[in-house]
Amino acid sequence: MKNLNDFILKPAEDNLSYKRPWLEYYPKNILPNIEYPDKSMFQMVEFVGHKIPDANALEFMGLQLSYENLLNLINLCAQSLIKLGIKKGDKVTVCLPNIPQATIVFYAINKIGAISNMIHPLSAPKEIEYFLSLTESQYAISTDFAFNNFEKVNNNENEVKLKKIVICGVQDYLGNLNRVGYWILSGRKIPKIPKRDNIIWWKDLLKLGESKSSVIFPKIRKEDPAAILYTGGTTGKQKGVVLSNLNFNALALQTGSQADVEINDKMMCIMPFFHGFGLGVSMHTALSFGGNIILVPKFSVDDFAKTFNKHEPQFVAGVPTLFTALTRSKKMVNSDFSCLKGVFSGADTLPNDIKIQFENFIAERGANVTIREGYGLTETVTASCLTPPTEYRFGSIGVPFPDTLYKICKVGTDKPCVADEDGEICISGPTVMLGYYKEKEETDLVLKKHDDGNLWVHTGDLGSMDKDGFVYFKQRIKRIIKSSGYSVFPTQIENVLMDHKAVAMCCVMGVPDSYQIEKIRAYIVLKEEYKYSNDLEEDLLNRCKEYLSKWSIPREFVFRDELPLTNVGKISFIALQKEIINELEKESIYSDEITIGDDEGEGIP
Repeated sequence: MKNLNDFILKPAEDNLSYKRPWLEYYPKNILPNIEYPDKSMFQMVEFVGHKIPDANALEFMGLQLSYENLLNLINLCAQSLIKLGIKKGDKVTVCLPNIPQATIVFYAINKIGAISNMIHPLSAPKEIEYFLSLTESQYAISTDFAFNNFEKVNNNENEVKLKKIVICGVQDYLGNLNRVGYWILSGRKIPKIPKRDNIIWWKDLLKLGESKSSVIFPKIRKEDPAAILYTGGTTGKQKGVVLSNLNFNALALQTGSQADVEINDKMMCIMPFFHGFGLGVSMHTALSFGGNIILVPKFSVDDFAKTFNKHEPQFVAGVPTLFTALTRSKKMVNSDFSCLKGVFSGADTLPNDIKIQFENFIAERGANVTIREGYGLTETVTASCLTPPTEYRFGSIGVPFPDTLYKICKVGTDKPCVADEDGEICISGPTVMLGYYKEKEETDLVLKKHDDGNLWVHTGDLGSMDKDGFVYFKQRIKRIIKSSGYSVFPTQIENVLMDHKAVAMCCVMGVPDSYQIEKIRAYIVLKEEYKYSNDLEEDLLNRCKEYLSKWSIPREFVFRDELPLTNVGKISFIALQKEIINELEKESIYSDEITIGDDEGEGIP
């Protein structure tokens, strides 16, 4: 058996009653309409696992799990979580890098009907406090190296009190030799974890599920919520996006139908699982079609080269920053790229020069594929549009997925634009979110029912569509900075800086960068009684480190006597943008350093 497509992909009737000119550009093997089974995310993977129990499902630094092994661990973990006291509907905060426990516990949480509250492993204590309090999460799964941030939150005088925090170690699934190496390089630096009733280690958690007492698993529907992912959405305010089992399963079937995934095909999981791209495309899509996920907990070019050359993966999904790094790496010069069947770029706009450079680089080394650029947002899990394999149009982000509708509306309305006219990109389909968690007003601003009877996501992005249905992204309507694939929200950073006693005015801008696409710069005006000093700048930086995620921390502080203002006294972003453009015309923006989501190059241990 070569693949599972005949078991997984079933055609459905076209009930959309909507003109879709882009269907003419679908390859013959892609279904325009797919039947989505009434299954949970776990049940999708379980179905595959029962078909191919001996096939490889997951690899991590020497560990190889078959589908049967993976399902056994998921079931054991699910029983353990129930015995820990977690019930259907509970929010469980998952704060893990791409390690085996992240996959196991995510599907275990899904199996028992709880909801994974997915957050970055390097989230600042104040962010963790917000994520926990917003969702009323009383259980968390984290790592030993991130434990101190949870400890600070739990010790604060606030309402956030965790019943249990499960501690995972990268070394839990390492062989003896790798465990020793990890200890020497990273493990010995991790502070000792105290012994307390509300702390339980991963291996002790799994022992709970080994007891003979039986547990009852609840019935899960496809409409039930499966995960909460975080985004600034279209208004710049950080919100929890509630996504259902159907949302993720639809994405998996839509993406997998276009990727020709065969049993045991390898997908390099570089994008983190707290990100919709990593969770929905890299992990869930691959496992839903019998693929083998190669977990990459920390990105570096050297580690990528080593892993790529060892496993020879068929699929790689990443952000533009990744592809820039690989083409400049001496470690990849002698690599053989003939193994590739698909390369996907998402989470940020892919500049054409980066696309051409990378495609030439891999073609010279045996590849017969091009980068296929996707577009989407967390409110639709991730990608909902993809460039076809057979036709590329300059500047286009492709055509909509099966069962997915795109419409360009005049900004602020639900009135459609004519072909090639700029307007707001709106999306409708089975991957559209349930809503923002506890944010009805924000949800109503983004999710709107149009006269055609469909529910549409108003993306806040400006774009156009040509007569053939090819979509073109132009710019963000709202002030959202994209840095190394992550959404950064200037207002959030500005609020942190404005709370400092010395700051009178500030404005955060994205500055074009050849590697990160945009780096973060904070313009500061000090109060009259304060003068610039290195200590003051250091104090502002430390404040950002306390309240913001690492990828939201400004790379540059620019201190000014004043900032350009509009006629009504507001900061003129347009004037600052013009200054930045003029500045860049006078100097090079070249840098030798590159990381994904970690400007200091530390990454995730």
